[in-house]
Amino acid sequence: MKRRTVAAGLGGLISSWLALAGFGRKTALAAPAADTGGRMGGMMSGGGMQDMMSHDNMMGPMKLGMELFERHAEIQRATEFLPNGIIDATVSSNPKTAGIIQAHVIEMYNRMAANRPFNYMMSPSASTMLQNADRFQRSYRLLPTGIEVTETSDDPDMVKVIYAHARELDRFAKEGMPAMMRGMMGRNM
Repeated sequence: MKRRTVAAGLGGLISSWLALAGFGRKTALAAPAADTGGRMGGMMSGGGMQDMMSHDNMMGPMKLGMELFERHAEIQRATEFLPNGIIDATVSSNPKTAGIIQAHVIEMYNRMAANRPFNYMMSPSASTMLQNADRFQRSYRLLPTGIEVTETSDDPDMVKVIYAHARELDRFAKEGMPAMMRGMMGRNM
């Protein structure tokens, strides 16, 4: 499938998701392509788009994640890479954004603790982490302007996923939606 077709299909799906999630403003994303085979077909079936867009996910981590993409310019991140994981601080001088950061991390950690994974297509590394919550340890500390997380593992493959997630979040904070779109297309893990 041509890259333009994939991009158009993703743009249409994201536009639809934004409308369903209550983001009423129009976006500049392209309309969906007629051909939905290949990667797009895979995203629409099984645990892909249907799972991601379930009511439970749309009102929780997906909604908060989209709010963070909209506010990405207000977010600062600092990551310390350890031999077995990371210590990572994500903050904002905007109190509302700081609260959304905290709520999003807590929601995701609660899902892992309750063994409620889902395919988080915006973040390939987060999907892997959600599906392998028993392979790494995590904790958080609330900060006045955000949250600090510590994620570690004795499994070298899981440490690579933890590193990938930290780098992915750095891109999300720096670039916003374009970084998310590339992640959904599987080019940045």
